[in-house]
Amino acid sequence: MTATPKRPFPPLHPHSTSDAEAIRDNDWAAFRQLEQVADHWTLKHWAPGQAGFYWYLTFADPALVALVTRCQKELDRDGIDPVPLDGLHLTLLGIGKSDLLSSAQLSAITAAARGRLRGIRPFHLEIGPLAGSRSALRFSVAPWDDLLALHSALREATASVCSSAGIAETSRFRPHVGIGYINTPQSATRLIEDVTALRHFAPVSASVAEVRLVQLRREDRRYRWTDRAVVPLGL
Repeated sequence: MTATPKRPFPPLHPHSTSDAEAIRDNDWAAFRQLEQVADHWTLKHWAPGQAGFYWYLTFADPALVALVTRCQKELDRDGIDPVPLDGLHLTLLGIGKSDLLSSAQLSAITAAARGRLRGIRPFHLEIGPLAGSRSALRFSVAPWDDLLALHSALREATASVCSSAGIAETSRFRPHVGIGYINTPQSATRLIEDVTALRHFAPVSASVAEVRLVQLRREDRRYRWTDRAVVPLGL
């Protein structure tokens, strides 16, 4: 899952990683330029039974759950597999396939992360409005500065134990929170129109106080995971 780098989306960074409007405009402009969207499950191919380790942020904030619910209800005709409400997440960093990492390596990665994350304080994010990518619909997330620092620290911690060759560079990180995966190749036109109608919903605030090292798997066109470690920020 980390061996072949995928093109980041949007292709370019916003002109400011601290300006929420710049981030949202960049996400929206990139999505609106798409002519076609792809089946996520084909584009992001996994072998049967495949699983992998990732650093995740997870969310259960009531305001975010309510916003996701409203948007998913309006998109149920669009060939979208909705993200379960108990599965809302922000992917920070892929670590590697499960069969290539030992329990000792995971423990060492976690210990290294604990040391580096003591210097990063808990923070808040604004999540929304809705936009999309080549194979998913997702919320913009702003600002990026704390997330970029978090990604960099986790990358350093992971690379101190594993080879850095397959670990994504922070320059390729594009924070987002997905709400649905496109399951049918199609023209992007209708999806863009339907998302446009939902962009008036105001962003909501979510808190970030910890990161999770998860073992991720696919089940019936959904992502599910098991926590392997939870690392607090600033402690």
